[in-house]
Amino acid sequence: MGINLGNQSPADLPMKVRLPGPEASARSQLEELIAKRRSVRRYKDEKLSESVISRLLWAAQGISSEHGLRTSPSAGALYPLEIHVVIGGGGELEPGVYRYVPEDHTLVREISGDIRERLSKAALSQPMIRNAPVSFVISAVHARITGKYGNRGLRYTHMEAGHAAQNIYLLGVELGIGTCAVGAFEDEEVKNVLKLPGNEDPLYILPLGYI
Repeated sequence: MGINLGNQSPADLPMKVRLPGPEASARSQLEELIAKRRSVRRYKDEKLSESVISRLLWAAQGISSEHGLRTSPSAGALYPLEIHVVIGGGGELEPGVYRYVPEDHTLVREISGDIRERLSKAALSQPMIRNAPVSFVISAVHARITGKYGNRGLRYTHMEAGHAAQNIYLLGVELGIGTCAVGAFEDEEVKNVLKLPGNEDPLYILPLGYI
């Protein structure tokens, strides 16, 4: 007895296609980094140098063209993201919170002192934020993008944050640095700890440390 296909022809039925395997011997350097990328929550007691912090910031939001375009794609090149760098004590940079300025690749210190314990408490007391020598906090000024794209701009902002975080992850793999993208935190508490303006909302916390 034949199979009743209804109105479907055999050509319309689902078909599984087995793809060539991603052979390790044929992988590019980028493919190797992608394969090794994992979320890491425990770090060595070793400080990140100013140079390493610089490279990670550039990977996330740095200027990569003479026209001002950045390393992460952004809808309409409107760049709603901000990156705040939370530094603990004992490193080359004074402890505090710094805002990254991509246009001239600089840091501006906005808060003095080690606030990692407070940031950890705002993030449900997750210990890797307290223990990491450095954390990046990615936030967004949504008005930069919703003015053109309306509520759809909120989605574009979150997509851009994912692009920036993945760049941090991949360069981190190459440098021997681990991170874990944290989204579990009290928004208003994080805003208070970092003294963010009212129109700026935290999206990600990425603790960083050698593994």
